[in-house]
Parts: sequence; C-alpha cells; structure tokens
Amino acid sequence: MTLLLGGILVVFPFVLPYPGLATEILIYALAAVAFDLCLGYTGVILLCQASFFGTGVYATGLTLIHLSPNIFVAILFGMLVSTGLAAMIGFLSTRRAHAYMVLLTLAFNEMVYFIAYEWKSVTGGDDGLRGIARPNLDIPGILSINLQPSIRYYYFVFFVFLLCFIVIRRITISPFGRILQGIRENEARAQSIGYDTRLFKIIVIAIGGMFMGLAGGLYSMFIAFAHIHNVDFNTSIMILLMTVIGGMGTLIGPVIGAFIMVVASDTASAYWERWPVILGVICILIVLFARGGIWSMLQALLIRAQKNRES
Repeated sequence: MTLLLGGILVVFPFVLPYPGLATEILIYALAAVAFDLCLGYTGVILLCQASFFGTGVYATGLTLIHLSPNIFVAILFGMLVSTGLAAMIGFLSTRRAHAYMVLLTLAFNEMVYFIAYEWKSVTGGDDGLRGIARPNLDIPGILSINLQPSIRYYYFVFFVFLLCFIVIRRITISPFGRILQGIRENEARAQSIGYDTRLFKIIVIAIGGMFMGLAGGLYSMFIAFAHIHNVDFNTSIMILLMTVIGGMGTLIGPVIGAFIMVVASDTASAYWERWPVILGVICILIVLFARGGIWSMLQALLIRAQKNRES
C-alpha cells in the first residue's frame, strides 16, 4: 500500500492544476496522518492540533530568520518545540478523562492562539511573521539543491512525507502500536493488565505533536509566511475533518481527506464562499452512515466487485 501511495504521489503535481496545490495537500496530509495516530489508533480526542501545527510554523520560521538558514536545523527546532508543547499539553490534559480532557485541549489551543496574537514582537501578531526564506537543501560535500522552484519543493515535501508515513505505519504495527489500539478498544482492560494508559497517551500525543510540528515547519517554508490562522481553532477542525472524512485508523484515509479538503477549498471557494457547509453535510453523513470514512467505503466496494467477479 505504501508503494502504491508513493507511486500516485510521484505524479501528483502533474495531474493537479499547479504543483503548489499538491504540496499543500501533502503538508496537511502529514498533519492529518499524525493526528490519526492519536484519534484513530489510540482513541485520544484532541482539539489542539493547530497548536502543534502552528508552533511548528512559528518555530521553524523564527529559526530561519534569527538563528540559522540551514533547513535541517530549522525543521529540527520546529519539531522539538512542538514535541515539548505536545508533551506538556498531554501531561496536563490527561489528568482528566473524556469530555473534560477534550475541553482542556481546546483551552490550551485558545491559550496558544492568544499568546501568538499578543506577542507581536516575536510572532508579528495579526500581521504575521514575514521574511521567512526557503533555504536550499545543502548537504556539505554531497549535494546542494535550490528548492525555490515549486516542483523541487514538492518533491522535497514528498520525500519527507513518505518517510514519516513509513515511520508512523511502523509505529502502528509495532507492539507499542498494538497497545495503543488496545487502549482505544478497552482502556479499563489495558489498565487491569498493568499498562499505564496515561503514560501511553502522553507519549502518543507527543509523537503526534512532533509530526504535526514538522508539517507546520514545511508549511512555513512553503508560503514563506507565518500567520495567526495557523494556530486558530479552525485549523484544528480542518485537520479533524480530514481524518474523519477520509477514515480514522487507516492512515490512508487522512491522505484522502486532505486531498478532498484542500482541493475543495481551492476550487469550491471560487464559486461559493459558504462551501464549508457542503463539507459539514458530508462529515455528518459519514459519521452517521459510514464511520469508516471514504477509504473504508472504497475498500467495501472493491471487495464487493471482487466477489461479483468471482461469482
């Protein structure tokens, strides 16, 4: 499945209207796949995805502006800051369960948004953070690639996305991933056999936050700008919808969801400014009648077609 996904994504920029759209899809797909590790595989509901994504945007951008023009240093710093924030939020929010935990993550998201909005000397506030350069991909003595052309930056993002997808998939099929799925199915039973479920939740939130921060770092270099919208609650909802519409607990589903959301926002918004209403209706229908999302529906259709062919 990973090879098939990689083969499709290789030709992505040539079948879409422009390479930048394909790059945006992959960046949000990475954030949605990371969130799926928390929601789909562990059953941890978060409403602070934008905090991790936006922190990656700001941390990577500030590193490029003030600390180092090296792309790897900037990305790594963005990941470290996002991971630290995710671990802190995970530690505090998991002290409560169910609806209280969800509300705590929402409160943390609003706190991060308020800090970014008010700390204008660092983040630029509502005006945003300008002057973020897209550095070259430099490995001394090995290669130096100019990432300014959109198509080159797409393939850089593609390589990072594919590597992260493989790592996240390996996590889901590892013994650690099996424990996460056990927590999702029956947390009380996991606790009864000796697992510290709260610790596992904190770890998976930190891992998810790390990859979402990485997606944010890629996004900051993609648009060369960091805006307060990146830590807004709407971004959290968008990542959530990508995961739900595509299919939770599948990894492939969030990629499909990201494709639908980004393409819809790029095309439908040109014809009707209230286009999110359509996505809302689609999400409601999927939750009510196809909880496995679009990917599960496609799998069911393929199985049915195969059975018809055999008969």
